[in-house]
Amino acid sequence: MTWVVYALVGYFAYLETSLGPIMPFLKTERGFSYTVASLHFSAFASGGVLIGLLGERAIGWWGRRASLWGGGAGMAVGAILLASSPATAGTILGALLMGTSGSLLLITTQAILSDSHGPVNGAVALTESNAAASACAIAASLSVGVFSAAGLGWRAAFLPPLLALVLLSPGVRLRAPRERGAVHRRSGERRSRLPIRFWACWGVLSLGVAIEWCITYWGATFLKAGLGLSSAGAAEALSVFPAAMLAGRLLGSALARFLPVVALLMITLTVALAGFPLFWLSGSRPATLAGLAITGLGMGSVYPLSVSAGVSSVPGESDRTTARLSLGASGAILLAPFALGAISDHTGISAAYGIVLPMLVTALFLMLASLRLSRGG
Repeated sequence: MTWVVYALVGYFAYLETSLGPIMPFLKTERGFSYTVASLHFSAFASGGVLIGLLGERAIGWWGRRASLWGGGAGMAVGAILLASSPATAGTILGALLMGTSGSLLLITTQAILSDSHGPVNGAVALTESNAAASACAIAASLSVGVFSAAGLGWRAAFLPPLLALVLLSPGVRLRAPRERGAVHRRSGERRSRLPIRFWACWGVLSLGVAIEWCITYWGATFLKAGLGLSSAGAAEALSVFPAAMLAGRLLGSALARFLPVVALLMITLTVALAGFPLFWLSGSRPATLAGLAITGLGMGSVYPLSVSAGVSSVPGESDRTTARLSLGASGAILLAPFALGAISDHTGISAAYGIVLPMLVTALFLMLASLRLSRGG
């Protein structure tokens, strides 16, 4: 079951990441403006926000089995619509469907791993699943380029994940994970409020995702402006970041077997805080790339460890907590890169990147607060 869930997380990450590298091709084919092109990213993130608000109810209505495989199938339908629709509204709708269905798939995988492996091993499982996601995200970028260069077109890059979903589906190779750990309530039963510890983890996750996607979306532009690289050179240099994040997730998975999640989160955020000023301020290509790598190494485990800490702070509420965490992550993807771009229009990209530093400091402060709350019971 765990390996099937890892593969489905990788499936989600592949299709999510593919939006970036396919957009120049789609923009050229359809004559999209930058604004229209950006609507596809906003639509994907908006789908995640929707699931963050309603995902718990959806899982309660349909069950985890249907949410898991239905989310995967819906994401496939959205990808096909994005690739085949002749209308702009159709491609944007495809991105929205990908974001909505994919987010339902993702929060279900997080709930399954958390409940199946417990608070300690759950952190390991979530970090390992995100390592699989990082590997598949790198594969997505490479696949778009390889299939296009081979004359098959960018649309062929969607074939590997869709084939993988068919092979993983319960009717072909493996049975779907069974219902486990879900909490069912009587109609009208009141729930307690989520504790402050959970919201501290929610804040760390939201800030971590905001930082990750600010670098992912705008990092190449920053490197081009700051180091004088070509567009191709800046894109190649930015690959240091996802590679370092993958290394950080693999390392985080190993350390999560021995260290408490909150303590490990503080370590990873401190590493990122040490690396970011070097990336932002050095102006030297070797130092900038070294800072980018250190930042990626630190940020790699922030998302999965935050999910684990948030879920474990409210035992028996994994469907509810993963939905709320998804809301924070999707909201961060929707707002943070846009805010950085808007600030860049007034101050320039180099100065605008300064917003990342207070986000890192705030995340570290929230983890300190969470540590004090956990010690205080």
